Formats: sequence, C-alpha cells, structure tokens
Amino acid sequence: MFGFGRPSKPRASVFVDYEHWYYGYHNNFHMKPNFEEWLQELENEFEIAELFVFGDFSEKLIGNELPLLQRMTKDVVHTASDKQGVDKDFTDVIILDAIYRSAARKKGSDVYVLFTGDAHFTKVVEYLKELGKKVIIYGVKFGFSNALKSAATSYVEMPRQVQVKNHYNDLILASLDKLRSKPGKTPSYWKTVTSVAQYNRVPEDRVKKALDGLINQKYINKTMRFDARGDKVFLLYVDWNKLKEDGLWQ
Repeated sequence: MFGFGRPSKPRASVFVDYEHWYYGYHNNFHMKPNFEEWLQELENEFEIAELFVFGDFSEKLIGNELPLLQRMTKDVVHTASDKQGVDKDFTDVIILDAIYRSAARKKGSDVYVLFTGDAHFTKVVEYLKELGKKVIIYGVKFGFSNALKSAATSYVEMPRQVQVKNHYNDLILASLDKLRSKPGKTPSYWKTVTSVAQYNRVPEDRVKKALDGLINQKYINKTMRFDARGDKVFLLYVDWNKLKEDGLWQ
C-alpha cells in the first residue's frame, strides 16, 4: 500500500541468436551452451516478458539442442530456408524483424537482452536506446563485434573464464572417475592429458593447463615413480573427498 514491498523486477525481452552461441562455443572453446544456467541468471534479475530463440536447426549437431530449447520457451524460431544461396544473414533479418516488432508495441519491456555478436545489430541497439531502453548484449569471445559492444548499454563476453575452467575440470575428473573403477589402474599425468584431449576432441594445452590447476590447488597429487624400464612416470592421486567438500564433484 505504501510501496514498502519488494520492488518489482524490470521487464526484459530476450532475443537469442543460437547459431552465434552454439557455433562460437563449439569452434573456439569445444563447449556447448548451458542455456538453463544462463536463463536462470537472467530470471534472477529480470521478469522475462518474452524469450525468442532463433537458428537454423537443420544441421544434426545444433539440431540436437532443439528439444531442450523448446522446453525453455515456446518461441523457438527455425530459420532454415530452402532458397538457394541463402546464408547466415537470413537468420539475422528474421531476428531484427522480431526486435523491431517488439519495440513497436505500446507496452514494451524496459530492458532488451540480445545474445549475438554480429555488427548487423548495431543500428537496432542504437534505436532501442533512443526509445529509452536499456540494452544488454551477450556475445561469444572472438566473434563479438567491437561496434556492437560500443553501442550496448552493457555487454558480457561469453563464456566467462570460470566457465571454461570448470568445463575442462569436469572433462578431466570424469575421465579419472571412470579409471578409478578399474582395480590396479593408477592414472599417469601425460596419459591423462592425451586421453582426455583425444576422447573429447579438445586441445591438449587446455587440458594440461586445467590439470595443472587442479594439482596446484591440491585436488590431485602428482607423484614421480620409475617404471619397469627405469623411466620417470608421474602418477596422479585424486582427493575425491576434498573435491566433494568444495563442490567440484558430486
């Protein structure tokens, strides 16, 4: 009655170029988007008035993402075209049309959240700001236009450093967890680096960096031994209890 209740969250309209997100993660980081985690982050801050996800889901890899996205929102727009010569710009045109239509409504949102890195969206961002809207842009590193960053009210480069780190930690720990179910098998340092990289098709240098981090944090103990031929071998002993206590493993 007197305005002392919990303040309402600002309303947000969300538009996701899923091709940019999916292929940016896949090609540059060997990761997959965590759409649920990202959406929860937005819902903690905003009242989501509308959530649109766009992409050409005709390719098998990205197509496998479709059921999850459809559980998150009813507004998943499949932008595939049968017209010869139609490329990625076709998806951009459909997204731009949806944003302009949303902005034209009388009772629009206070905030527009865009997940894209394409410079084609610079003008619509400037237009939204002229209407008094706050525009937050999420974009994938190495594919995020500087012009688009400058136009936004604020922007977030994805994946965050901690997300990349956690991703590689999970790959390593999953591999070591499988091995510990085999009696008499003790993992070695370099074999772990190689096997995790090959199995997951990720760069060895990133696996090595993550493994070194786990060792430095005392989650894994690296011990030198000599094998039957007298060569040095570095064996790994995992402190699973410490990992569980710190929430790195369940």
